Amino acid sequence: MLASQSSEKFEFDPNKSGGEIGSMDKARLVMWARTTCRLLSGVLLIAGSLLVAASGLASDDGEHKFVGAKKCKTCHGKEKIGDQYAWWLDSKHAKARETLATDKAKEWAQERGVGDPQTAEDCLKCHVTAHGVPDEMVSKKFDRTLGVQCEACHGAGKDYRKKKIMIDRDLAIEKGLIIKSEEVCTACHNDDSPAWDPERYTRADGSKVGFDLDEAVKLIAHPVPEGYDPMEDAEAD
Repeated sequence: MLASQSSEKFEFDPNKSGGEIGSMDKARLVMWARTTCRLLSGVLLIAGSLLVAASGLASDDGEHKFVGAKKCKTCHGKEKIGDQYAWWLDSKHAKARETLATDKAKEWAQERGVGDPQTAEDCLKCHVTAHGVPDEMVSKKFDRTLGVQCEACHGAGKDYRKKKIMIDRDLAIEKGLIIKSEEVCTACHNDDSPAWDPERYTRADGSKVGFDLDEAVKLIAHPVPEGYDPMEDAEAD
């Protein structure tokens, strides 16, 4: 350690040598000052590094842009990969915003006193992907009228959408890809929703619950065909 360079403790005696610093005391003072400066420099360097690291983490959080389902279609609209886009178009998720115009939605909105469900924040936050997200965080071609799009569940995709990133699961996650989790689903599928049914799902043990991840995922399954090799798909994004 730097401090070990001087094993003697420096003590200045103002009465010694008539109150003047002797040559030996002066040498010790210089060594002590240099050692202290080195230690302080090391502490400041470490502190600076930690601040930079913390800043980097903060800048990545929530700064991935939304690109929209139509962009996802570039790859996920192909039959050989499972055409997940076609499945989504026919799903309740894709029609989520449309349901806000139904009589039932208006009835629920009136009961809760939220006004028009097609403009109410309480409704749009779960029926429209990227609702409330600043314009600079969505691509220019992003369509906010398409209901619950891919990125509502899989995360804003601008930074992970390219094939060279998607083939590396860990890298894709680092770039914003979200893996299915109960936390993601229950952000909207919870007892705050007027459509909530506390006994909708039946678990293996026979118990009834309002949400069960394993069972819910089966209802929206859109898998990649078994045997599909992304490395064989040479089309550039």
